[in-house]
Amino acid sequence: MRTRAVPTRWQGLGKALPVLWGLYTGSGAVPYRVCVDLAAGSAKCTCPSRRFPCKHAVSLQELDIPDAVAPDWVEEWTQRRAARELDSSPEAVARRQRAREKTAANRASAMSSGIEGLRDWLRDVASAGVASLPGRPASWWQAFIARMIDAQIPGVAAAVAEIQEIVARSGPRWTSDVADRLGGLHLLCAVQPRSRLGVTIPEETVRATPGVVDRWVALLRLETDDGRVRTIRQWCWGRETARWVVAIRHSAVGAPVPLLPHGQESTAQVHPYPGSDRVALGELEASRPPDPVPAPTTWREALATLEPMLTADPWQRLFPLGCASVRLCGGFLVDASGHGLPVRDDSGLDMALALTGGVPFDAWALWDGHALRVGAIAVDGTLEVVA
Repeated sequence: MRTRAVPTRWQGLGKALPVLWGLYTGSGAVPYRVCVDLAAGSAKCTCPSRRFPCKHAVSLQELDIPDAVAPDWVEEWTQRRAARELDSSPEAVARRQRAREKTAANRASAMSSGIEGLRDWLRDVASAGVASLPGRPASWWQAFIARMIDAQIPGVAAAVAEIQEIVARSGPRWTSDVADRLGGLHLLCAVQPRSRLGVTIPEETVRATPGVVDRWVALLRLETDDGRVRTIRQWCWGRETARWVVAIRHSAVGAPVPLLPHGQESTAQVHPYPGSDRVALGELEASRPPDPVPAPTTWREALATLEPMLTADPWQRLFPLGCASVRLCGGFLVDASGHGLPVRDDSGLDMALALTGGVPFDAWALWDGHALRVGAIAVDGTLEVVA
């Protein structure tokens, strides 16, 4: 999957929603023509794979694709599909239904096989012990990651790749961090949430569900780059609902644009993804500088608010956290009661100290269970984004 999502492997990328298309340069002399209809859940690729959707169609949906005019070969495909869909005879309707059921059954079978493979892999790791992982060659990791991708559960593949990265990075806490991730994978085998397995839902489908209108304050964000796709995650707090939502944008070329104007308060309708805090943007009405945002008075009170988030999604790794009137003491942000949490010494903290001059300030940060990553502060109710 990693090479298939590399932007340089693709050319002629374009979209005219709900259709995406592109040419993928594989091992053959002629690039594969790949086309996906998000609304119909249909795909076409000229590669020889018998799997549907093929790995190229799946990878195409991970890219940030510009709007474009569909080329002739895409128009031809969509017109043929439209002609088939217009056939409303009972035979044609039954044929389309059988095709959809077959596709769903094939994916379910592949995913079931993948989960069994994951159970075997976890037993192998448990038998050898966590301490054996640093001695595993890269080929061992990559073979299993590729197997999970072929089983159409990319969420598991990403989780295993994260474990490999933690092992390679080492550090004083690597064994406990890896054990935590392995425990999450064991739980995933039992629960099998579709969102964590990596089953994607088209954004258009999400937007068709009921939305939530609120004044959303975009307080925290985190940008990552895995070498193939850049991702920006944005945590937004709803003033009326008092809930946090996460907006995610990907881009294969250039920096992704945040879903909402960052550091601003936006009146907008958002549509939640099933079983997730992630949202898709519906209608954005207006944005303006934010009013003061209330923060818990102590870190203990702030941490207590995470319980429903953990209950709803025990695999979540980053949490939005806020506390009023904190100050830096050593490597900790200490609240008014004298309790502190470790904080990362990064540009966000530097900016916070520069803006506050050392006086207590309200802080909003991302908490990963080990340290805070400061993203926004407030002094006398004035909000400032620092990361």
